[in-house]
Amino acid sequence: MQRFEQSAIRTWAHLVAVLAIVVSTSTLAHGSLFVSSDVFNVVGEYDPLTGNHLSAFAPSVNANGQLAVKLNAAGDRMLVGSFDGGVDEFDAITGAYIKTYNGGTGVGAQWAGLYSPTGGVYIGNWNTNDIREYDAVTGAFIRVVTPVDGPADMRIGPNGNLYICSWGGATVTEFDAVTGDFINQFTQPAGRTNDLDFLPGGDVLVTSWIPGNGNSRVWHYDSSYNLLGWFNNPAWGNTHGIEVSPFDGNIYVVDGVTSQVHVFDPVTFVELDSAFLNPHPGGKIVDLTFRVPEPTTLGLLLPALVLLRRRHYA
Repeated sequence: MQRFEQSAIRTWAHLVAVLAIVVSTSTLAHGSLFVSSDVFNVVGEYDPLTGNHLSAFAPSVNANGQLAVKLNAAGDRMLVGSFDGGVDEFDAITGAYIKTYNGGTGVGAQWAGLYSPTGGVYIGNWNTNDIREYDAVTGAFIRVVTPVDGPADMRIGPNGNLYICSWGGATVTEFDAVTGDFINQFTQPAGRTNDLDFLPGGDVLVTSWIPGNGNSRVWHYDSSYNLLGWFNNPAWGNTHGIEVSPFDGNIYVVDGVTSQVHVFDPVTFVELDSAFLNPHPGGKIVDLTFRVPEPTTLGLLLPALVLLRRRHYA
């Protein structure tokens, strides 16, 4: 009996040590929320669960006027679009600068960069009104993927196709993500289309900026692109980025006039939080993206639990 009690005590001691490690790496376990700003030119890092500010993560290097922020599938690389100077790339774990795509003064607005299924990087260009592919290693130009009028943010959809928002055309256009061939298009009733994301059931959410406070909104479409309705915060005046959180499933929307991230219920579309970021950023923000860490909390616990199991039966 005494031997069993000593073994149990040792087991609990090891478990407490493991939990202490997990707690000490709580930021890693919780991941990150990244928010870009075309005023400060710094991607801020926030806790994705509480909204608390963690760091000034990625200051622009060559780009000026940060726009869309995108991560690769592994969550370890970041692209930040801009009004001029190119698309800066950073290490999404450390914030270290890597390189700039299509850099230089006068290259114009390149709203978003996207890690493409071809292995390259897609970048929307306002000077040429198209999407261009660049080599992900060298940064060299490869090809024009497809023409788009004033390309804003873009995303690979759940069906594997490429969806591109058109600031100039007030549309979202669906393309083959590899060939760039046209597939479909749906129009927003008003405003300048900014960003989009998908709900788990396939419905599409699209942000658009309509001049005048209270007019900017999120348009809600079904998976066949039929308009179902819209929602917003009455104080909005410059709505940009939108993301469905991988942590709580809620809808997170950036507005540049309130300079805040607003949170909405994904079923009722009722606003849950009108000021998620803490403290207030103090200036205009543009886009957001979540980083889900690897390893996760389970990944941190699993080796230790296996070790405890082996010691228990030794």
